Amino acid sequence: MSADLASLRARLAAGNGPAFWRSLDAVADSPEFRAFLDTEYPAAARLAAAPDRRGFLKLMAASFALSGLSACGQPDGRAQEVPYVRQPERIIPGAPLAYASAALVDGFANGITVTTRNGRPLKIEGNADHPWSRGGTDVFAQSSVLGLYDPFRLQTPQHLGRPSSWQAFRAAMTGRFAALKAAAGGRGLHLLTGPVTSPSLAAQIAAMRRDFPGMRWHVSAPVGREALYEGARLAYGRPLETRWRFDRARVVVSLDGDVLDPGPGQVGQARDWIDARRAAAAARRLLALHHAGPSPSLTSAKADAPLAVGSDGIAAIVRDLLAEAGGGAAQDRSGPAAAWRARAFAALDAARGSGVVLAGAQAGPELLAQVHRLNAAFGNTGRTVFHTAPVPVLDAEPLAALAETMRRGEVETLVMLDVNPVYDAPGDLGFLEALARVPLKIHAGLYQDETAFHCDWNLPLTHPLESWGDARSLDGTVTLIQPTVRPLYDGRSVPEILSILTDAEAKDGGALLDAHWRRPGEDDAAWTARREAFLQAGFLAGTALPPEPVGALVPAPAAPIRAASPAGPARRVEVLFRPDPTVWDGSVSNLAWLQELPKPLTKVVWGNVIAVSPVLAEREELRQGDVVALEAEGRRIEGPVWIQPGQAEDTVTVSLGYGRRTPEQLADGLGYDAYPLRRSATPWRIAEATLAATGRRAPPVTTQNHGTMEGHDFVRVQAVGAATPVASREALPSLYPPAPTSPGGRYGAERAWGMVIDLDACIGCNACVTACQSENNIPVVGREEVALGRWLHWLRIDRYYEGGLDAPKTHFMPVPCMHCEQAPCEVGCPVEATVHDREGLNLMVYNRCVGTRACSSYCPYKVRRFNYLDYSGDTAPVQQQQRNPEVTVRARGVMEKCTYCVQRIAAARIDATKGDHAPIPDGAVETACQGACPTRAITFGDLRDAGSRVAAAAADPRNYGLLSELNTRPRTTYLARLVEDAAATAKPGGAL
Repeated sequence: MSADLASLRARLAAGNGPAFWRSLDAVADSPEFRAFLDTEYPAAARLAAAPDRRGFLKLMAASFALSGLSACGQPDGRAQEVPYVRQPERIIPGAPLAYASAALVDGFANGITVTTRNGRPLKIEGNADHPWSRGGTDVFAQSSVLGLYDPFRLQTPQHLGRPSSWQAFRAAMTGRFAALKAAAGGRGLHLLTGPVTSPSLAAQIAAMRRDFPGMRWHVSAPVGREALYEGARLAYGRPLETRWRFDRARVVVSLDGDVLDPGPGQVGQARDWIDARRAAAAARRLLALHHAGPSPSLTSAKADAPLAVGSDGIAAIVRDLLAEAGGGAAQDRSGPAAAWRARAFAALDAARGSGVVLAGAQAGPELLAQVHRLNAAFGNTGRTVFHTAPVPVLDAEPLAALAETMRRGEVETLVMLDVNPVYDAPGDLGFLEALARVPLKIHAGLYQDETAFHCDWNLPLTHPLESWGDARSLDGTVTLIQPTVRPLYDGRSVPEILSILTDAEAKDGGALLDAHWRRPGEDDAAWTARREAFLQAGFLAGTALPPEPVGALVPAPAAPIRAASPAGPARRVEVLFRPDPTVWDGSVSNLAWLQELPKPLTKVVWGNVIAVSPVLAEREELRQGDVVALEAEGRRIEGPVWIQPGQAEDTVTVSLGYGRRTPEQLADGLGYDAYPLRRSATPWRIAEATLAATGRRAPPVTTQNHGTMEGHDFVRVQAVGAATPVASREALPSLYPPAPTSPGGRYGAERAWGMVIDLDACIGCNACVTACQSENNIPVVGREEVALGRWLHWLRIDRYYEGGLDAPKTHFMPVPCMHCEQAPCEVGCPVEATVHDREGLNLMVYNRCVGTRACSSYCPYKVRRFNYLDYSGDTAPVQQQQRNPEVTVRARGVMEKCTYCVQRIAAARIDATKGDHAPIPDGAVETACQGACPTRAITFGDLRDAGSRVAAAAADPRNYGLLSELNTRPRTTYLARLVEDAAATAKPGGAL
């Protein structure tokens, strides 16, 4: 910097007297300053045309803004992203931009849009145009933005535990890989990845295998779909993807199915199911769901006819259904399972060609093959059940083959990309002991995880929000992954790492993606136009995999399905393994939002439990929180008991994803690790294990300590097609004064914002809860604070059981602030910190709140949260970049609650005033919870607009208000859950 510029810096520090202003004008007009400006801030140089004082200050302000934006721009030489829908010339400070991308679950894509401000990704929304996700999301997509800013991420390459560089890694690998290729065509080189659905990555691996013909590729999938493909192979002679046409179905029978549960298919399958159920209800019939399974799930929770039965019992049900479908007789004719099977058979038989029988991967290949035979026997195949080619590439070898090869000492170089087998490999593989025999171990991941600690090279991966790539959705639709921010750390994507290892000149992710999708001989203009259309849409239209004819069934094996075995000795149980509904297989367990997210059925946070049936708990004299030991084949795990209604009698369920061993990381030491007990041959089930109490206690932390409505009618049910409302809507006397309104009827002359939640559509998936947390800067409080009842979620989902403990019906009820027209909280607040606005919103004025908590005492819905401590004060600086600037970060000692996303309402109001002051159109305001819901269970809008969707939902005969007898006149109301039998409405909520 010149002397004049240095002098200016000194004067800026000293003050702003007359000499300062004279020097300011002189420096602003100096050639040296202009040269400096041209070099450092070329985009802002044009602002320096006038040397006056005011112009110079504008220039400096612009330069400061651009200096911040430069960190959020695109890397030099990389292809530019294309904003979703709108493509401005440059970032407008403070204005949001949305980019189309994808969120991945086990390699499968869900289409999303990523909202950014000032170059910072802040919020995940669904891509409404995507043919699979259709605007819905799940908890993993919503929380992925927090993973981008996770300070625990691996930030730089490491060699033998010490910081290194990508240049050093490439230099070390160049000679070794050349030698591997020359000596034995790559023999001794092994590649381990997760499931690959990416067309470009699959092509890159295929090219690598051609260059290294002796190389072997393996796939590690702790929560994989191999059983589904093997079941199709047993039935049809080749692996197939199985899909369902619920819109053509009249009945759905689930045999340990997971169609609504977390996973790659949840968003799309749940939408298919609820759309079909709504269409059936409009035709005054119920698309009934019959479910039988050993462990409760979201699918069983939405079943109209649930049954708790062990794996052997399910096998017996399938055997008898096959016999009856062929005109024979069932062997089991008494008991709850026989009665359930008889109802399911009657429904399937009456709807031949219009039924669906399904099962999940945890059911096992043999049972899945029998389910294919059931669909064929009932005429469903090709009509309501169809098949496509598998979405992931299936020509890789399993993890067990790699472990065996390592034990034999045949692996010289092992490259592990975005996998953690030291942690999640089944216990019988002895993976860590086998890994010690490999001379060179290379690991790439987002974190320094359990596998990284035992590798020679640890390479940081870029987050999907920082990467170029592609992946297929479960229907086969090719979905784009595009970066929304420059990588925060020194990471590379999986394709870029493979390019470093194999290409003469390493390529970046954008170039690799372009090279795959650009057609041979395509000119620049045509490719640019096609590429921009791809980026703006976020997917390639017409790439969903077409249905394939399956041909004749392979003859059934001679050995029959085993019948239910008699009860074994006491204390011997069947062990079921399930992915955790919040941290999945453990790969996202470092995300605090997911750790503090109540699990849908247990409402447990910050840990996992061992679920046992009420019958087993009574027989073994177990209490909630007793620590028990499970042992099988010499391997043992310990965890706290959770007495789970709907659990099959002699079964226990353990959840994956916990028991991490990552020092100084968030997930370290939480819960127990279930992987050591797992078997590679039967990863979802151990037929017999011993259960023993240890005498210790470790009560889990939960956000809901009761499971019934205790005679109340919080969740109501109504027969499908009923013409009468479930609740009286006549005016009731109220304890509270009416809210002031201007002329114009009940809602006055202003807008009347309201929300309607369809309880028949809510599957309890928690996507809305995570979306609300992301949108509204809601902090996590930690396990100890949750145990004290101080959790801060503005939206909770209550879970209630109806009926007996053995096979109850389950209800979910999202409960945000009711925004009562006659609000008790407003009466109770001594400082008027909670007030009504002219559009009916119940607002919190944080600066007025003095923390009396009187409003919470007055609120009958208990939806207000008090931040006892400064939960946001010690947040890492990188995590603070994720916060929504439109929402206040609340100080300690104030009350928080749902605001109907008032910041979004304000933005829509501003947009309306920019033009001709037209009314805000219906659908222009979408709350965070509404946008995230995969089943569109939430409707929001202006109740005063008679043509709005929310007004139509409020006028539905199923509509009712929670605790309506208090006459608080809530703006949040509900649609009753649908049932088939009108007698079920005799007592709202059922016999609880």
